[in-house]
Amino acid sequence: MFKFVTASVVKRYNSFCSDKLNQLKMILSNKYGLECEIELIGSGAKNLVTQNENEPFDLDYNLIINSFSQDFDINSPNNLKQLKDTIRNKLNKILGDTYFKDAQDSTSVLTARLFFTDDSKKKEFSFDIAILTKSKNGNYCRLIHEKSPCDRFFWNEVPRSNDVYEKAEELKECGWWQDVRKTYLKLKNMYLKRNNYNHPSYIVYVEAINQIYAEFENYSE
Repeated sequence: MFKFVTASVVKRYNSFCSDKLNQLKMILSNKYGLECEIELIGSGAKNLVTQNENEPFDLDYNLIINSFSQDFDINSPNNLKQLKDTIRNKLNKILGDTYFKDAQDSTSVLTARLFFTDDSKKKEFSFDIAILTKSKNGNYCRLIHEKSPCDRFFWNEVPRSNDVYEKAEELKECGWWQDVRKTYLKLKNMYLKRNNYNHPSYIVYVEAINQIYAEFENYSE
């Protein structure tokens, strides 16, 4: 079952990861013309970082690309493969002087793993990076690498995500954030019980925000 991680524990790991990811952000901007922002899902006042009690602790980040270089076709599968490979290779170079293993390319994220120094097979901590951008209608889209039945890269749009951050701020200001936290944890555990792995943290976050915001609107009326 999932449980919330205390802010003090999150802060220690997030400090290290944020430093490395900010280095990545600067490289992508200066060398490739990719203007990005990086966010920890559940960070700060959101306080939604969770841990499955049967698994090591990890953090989930979004790398949101706000603008591409003029000659970059965001709908080209070859370009999308090159984009993810570039981000992975640059991240691995940054992590080269640390104890982290090279980041691996999974379906929807890049995963960097840290193993215990006295047991190279036992994972201590990891962090995931999802690559996002916005569609023409304003919804966020996640870069997906589907490996079977065919190898392809594409953007997967997250429904009703265009104003999720504005809704989150309004819910926090109006005292509804504990409802969001309870719903987020409930949804995470529901999908875990169902062995449904198609709902990563960001998708669950959007679902929780939209569900509570609908209740908030009905209450306000």
